[in-house]
Amino acid sequence: MAGYNKPKTKLHREFLYLNHETVINSLSAVEAGKIDEIIQKASEAREGGLEGTIGYGPLKASGGKKKSADIHEEMVRTRTIFSSFDAWYKYLHAAGAFGTLDNWDEEIREEIGIGDTVEFTARVSLAPLHRVFSTFIAFSNEAGNPDSALKRPTAEIANLKKTARMMAGWMRGKSETRMQLVQIAPFGIQHPRIMAGLDEAFLIAGAQGIEGEFTVIGQIEALLEEDENYLAIRVIRDSPPTALEADVLTKGMKNMIEPAKALGVEMSEEDFLFNAPTVILHPIAIFR
Repeated sequence: MAGYNKPKTKLHREFLYLNHETVINSLSAVEAGKIDEIIQKASEAREGGLEGTIGYGPLKASGGKKKSADIHEEMVRTRTIFSSFDAWYKYLHAAGAFGTLDNWDEEIREEIGIGDTVEFTARVSLAPLHRVFSTFIAFSNEAGNPDSALKRPTAEIANLKKTARMMAGWMRGKSETRMQLVQIAPFGIQHPRIMAGLDEAFLIAGAQGIEGEFTVIGQIEALLEEDENYLAIRVIRDSPPTALEADVLTKGMKNMIEPAKALGVEMSEEDFLFNAPTVILHPIAIFR
């Protein structure tokens, strides 16, 4: 006997990631009137309906008017971001602008095209090298905390911090914020690999939330061919990747394979340098 009545529709979304800049720019291009309407409503809320109240009672901010203004500003920004996504998603969905997947293999990979906007269900997880880096950076932050169970001797802390800063530098994206490289497996299928860089500026749930089953929306950025590759991190910045950089990265990161095992992370050379038939996705939204 059935014991669960499924929802008739899914209206609530719990976001892991939302690149609102991409969404707002896209919506401005395809339906400028809608984004103008959203901004106007957000401005009206700022000036009127939300002024002085949050929830059921008057706004009481201990920092006075400035703190109240900051809260209002954040509420308006949040309202604009999520209203824009909702309008953008409905517009593209109604226009049939999303490619969808029924399965995932190399044959289906050959059917998609660069620039396609796709929506599918997938398991999202941190790429192994970024998992190692993130774990080490978190460990180095705790190493100097006298109250932490992970505290290390003072003589070791300087070297730990130096290594952590170097790792964080390798993970920086174009906007200078940290990028978290993730592997996206449609329906849990790992091959062909789909890789995406999550800019921490757009992480809604925080880096600790990067693991699990999600709906993924993104645009196909690259379909790697036999003579192409994609680096898990960048050592030389502000220039296209070169064969020299790929060689330096591969040789250097080989030394990380054994230490990674102590952290419970299995890595191989294929986790440093991705090649065909890997798909590179520009992520727009990841949510449940």
